[in-house]
Amino acid sequence: MTAFKLQQAPQQSVNYQKLGDSLSLQAQQTLIKNLLGAIEKGGTAYAVDFCNENAVPLTKSLSKKYEVEIQRISTKNRNPNNAASMFDKKILDLFTSNSLKDTLVSTPKGYVYYKPIKIGMPTCLQCHGKPKQDIEAATLKTIQRKYRFDKATGYAMGELRGTWKLTFEVKQ
Repeated sequence: MTAFKLQQAPQQSVNYQKLGDSLSLQAQQTLIKNLLGAIEKGGTAYAVDFCNENAVPLTKSLSKKYEVEIQRISTKNRNPNNAASMFDKKILDLFTSNSLKDTLVSTPKGYVYYKPIKIGMPTCLQCHGKPKQDIEAATLKTIQRKYRFDKATGYAMGELRGTWKLTFEVKQ
């Protein structure tokens, strides 16, 4: 693995670390609230359909509201648009090894905040757990129909699922 160095962001008038933490928490709560509502309404197979159609628009609406790009990324992504870049993979490796909790990276255009997403409740396993063991047959069939190249199963409680990535563009 190539070594790289995370540089601490210089002091700025906006605390992007704190803002990133707050906005990623809000995004997480919004998705969970809506997903739990979908599960309650029609079960996990219905929730997969709901997530397929609504997860990106929900995140985009928060991005627009707060003028920040909010993404969920992973090396084991369900949606191809959530695939991690080479740099993102290095951050995910640090999260996996527990040598990093969250971080703010300075870029030429602003800042990027990363916060790990872990499998935090048993409900997550109904779509991201082990097929046939945690995921019901109807749900698995829906996942395979909606996400042809799905890689987001096989997780256990507490495992790293991915990361929130919030990109703050700072206008000079």
